[in-house]
Amino acid sequence: MEGQNAPLRSIFLNLESGLASFLRTVAVTLLSGIVVVIAWQVLSRYIPGLTIPRWTEEVSLILMVWLSLLGSALAVRRAEHLAMDLVVRQFTPAVQRWVFRVVWLSVVAFGLYLIFYGAELASKTMTQTFSATKLPIGLMYWSIPVGGGFMGLYGLVNLARRPEVRDLEGAATTPPRNRLLQATLLVMGLGLLAGGVGLLGTDVVFGPVGVLLGTFVLALALGVPIAFGLGIASLLAVLSLDRPLPPLIVAQRMANGVNSTPLLAIPFFILAGQLMSAGGIAQRLVDASRVLVGPIRGGLAMVNVVASMLFGGASGSAVGDVSANGSILIPMMKRKGYDADFSVGVTVASSTQGLIIPPSHNAVIYSLAAGGVSIGALFLGGYLPGILIGLFLMAASYAIAVRRNYPSEPRPPRPESVRMLLEAIPGLSVGVIIVGGIAFGFFTATEAAAIGTIVALLVGAFVHRELSLSRLWDALVAAVRTISVVVFLIATASAFAWLMAYLRIPSTIADGLLAFSDNRIVLLLTINLMLIVLGAIMDMAPLILILTPVLLPIVTGPIIGMSEVHFGIMLLMNLGLGLTTPPVGTALFVGCAIGGIRIEQASRAMLVLWPALLAALLLVTFFPFTVEALPNLVERLAGG
Repeated sequence: MEGQNAPLRSIFLNLESGLASFLRTVAVTLLSGIVVVIAWQVLSRYIPGLTIPRWTEEVSLILMVWLSLLGSALAVRRAEHLAMDLVVRQFTPAVQRWVFRVVWLSVVAFGLYLIFYGAELASKTMTQTFSATKLPIGLMYWSIPVGGGFMGLYGLVNLARRPEVRDLEGAATTPPRNRLLQATLLVMGLGLLAGGVGLLGTDVVFGPVGVLLGTFVLALALGVPIAFGLGIASLLAVLSLDRPLPPLIVAQRMANGVNSTPLLAIPFFILAGQLMSAGGIAQRLVDASRVLVGPIRGGLAMVNVVASMLFGGASGSAVGDVSANGSILIPMMKRKGYDADFSVGVTVASSTQGLIIPPSHNAVIYSLAAGGVSIGALFLGGYLPGILIGLFLMAASYAIAVRRNYPSEPRPPRPESVRMLLEAIPGLSVGVIIVGGIAFGFFTATEAAAIGTIVALLVGAFVHRELSLSRLWDALVAAVRTISVVVFLIATASAFAWLMAYLRIPSTIADGLLAFSDNRIVLLLTINLMLIVLGAIMDMAPLILILTPVLLPIVTGPIIGMSEVHFGIMLLMNLGLGLTTPPVGTALFVGCAIGGIRIEQASRAMLVLWPALLAALLLVTFFPFTVEALPNLVERLAGG
């Protein structure tokens, strides 16, 4: 019987693979279209005789929304949406199989919601038009039912395959089942419930607020992709209200969340980082770092930190930093006699600079979540904190190098050193163009990111001549994966955040925290501790979207008096720590995979590096000038 079904199975697999290739090609084409359209907008501004087109941002927005929905379907197919499977892995294999079935059924159910209510939303907005192009707004929103249909389809495909299809590359480094971890998770769960009752009250916890937060936490624990967990929790909360809102409201709020012009900067920042990784820029930055700090004791560790500082200042991605620099430096450090755990640890720890030193797409996400904080000010405010992280890590690395007798790295001969420094300049120009263009008002954030992307493309293809067509295609595909996951997450998190505001959760939590203490230092330490704990168990982007509307009114209030820019950098630093810690530290996972070591080994090495990161965090938290000095200086220069 099984042999008779083999031809049908083969036909199905070929059709499914062909469909995925088609969707991938469409998504890459959409991303390329966005780059071309925004590049034309910039050229029209600065080439005499050309009129600045008013239609470019509207067309780019339509392309981006379609890209995010179709790309999200592909991410469902490959199980690439952000998820937390730590709790699930504490179950027996038999229970895990049933949990994975529930996960994919949840994805299918939300896909069906997007089909029916997305179609209703698109139909209702077909009579509304964009101001410049006069295209119907519904044209953009038809991506919701189409994307939802493909998500549901791939959810069913994964359900029909073995339920463990969600086992991703990082699964091998995920902590195995153990009693201590199980007990810790139980205590954390009970503490979360008790804290919710204490802050919000019993009536609130077991009402619509409890449905919203409880469903999300349960979905998170079961390993449901975070974006889908946010959407499902929002939908169930809407249905549980005493005066139910129409279910369409969730789709509307998702649409409003991505119908934002500043959001267009995110695809460019992500694509620029991918192009830099594929185009040989990372190797040039490593070479330049060898010239600058190689001769110091523990020189390759110093090189690792400085290279991360330079690469982060151009790509804005911690995971991209670990992937690009780690692939070069971890094997090199091991060959030179550095312990594998330290080689991985310093690579992972230094990658957090990429989240702070601009450009950073996470800073753009915070700007949107905070209601439009200046992206230029956030970028400038990240320089000194990022450099502080590097200096503290270099000091810690030097101390470890002396203790373990690690060697220094001889500086190359002067002609070669000069060549290495000069070859690094084109790659560094990407970050300079982006940040300088925004800070001094030459470009919008989206335009600056587009120009930076084109420069990264030209440098990799024509200066270093390492960005071949195959590498370019791989970079575009990798960028599509990341962009679609991030933008779809922003959409569902926008619906979730709107419902939190509707249910007055942020103000209730703020009242509870202020009732706990009215001491500025105690409140800041409490917030930092909460952010570090949450960052250790959940990914960065959803936490930014969920926590910003909750905490921003507290920290900018009269007791703490922190500026929005200062809090943004503090938030990014806290959550960046989570990328370096188990159980869900994605940068740590990638570093362990490159170094060929277990998480426990890397974590032991991190014990001597985390204090350096914490010291930089506390310095930034309590001394505002570390963040605000540079934005204030540039503002005075620009004003003068």
